[in-house]
Amino acid sequence: MGHEFIARFKGRYTSGMEYLGEDLVECLTYLRFPQAHWKVIRTTNLLERTFGEGKRQTKVIPCFPTESAGLRLLYATLIPAFRSWKGVRIPLDIWFEIELLRREAFDEPGQKVEKELVAV
Repeated sequence: MGHEFIARFKGRYTSGMEYLGEDLVECLTYLRFPQAHWKVIRTTNLLERTFGEGKRQTKVIPCFPTESAGLRLLYATLIPAFRSWKGVRIPLDIWFEIELLRREAFDEPGQKVEKELVAV
């Protein structure tokens, strides 16, 4: 599929098709995921923005006193980002892992995390 596309347009868009040919597998990686996710994950903009925000938040603090302090800040950055990812359905098991990390970061180890966790 991709190679036919490159062959068809190589004469008209030489440099673009050469670039696409070098990274064809990477460009089509999103096709390995469920089709419902394709529209959202076909670019990395969503992740790049999220990681950029995390980097921006941590840049002002030269070092964290504990690992937990760093996790708290990153968690506080990521949760609003997760909520803004409209159209992306996060599986329940992933939400379960996120909740475990949140509780660990906020020192709530005694609380039981139920598998029936409802996505916020």
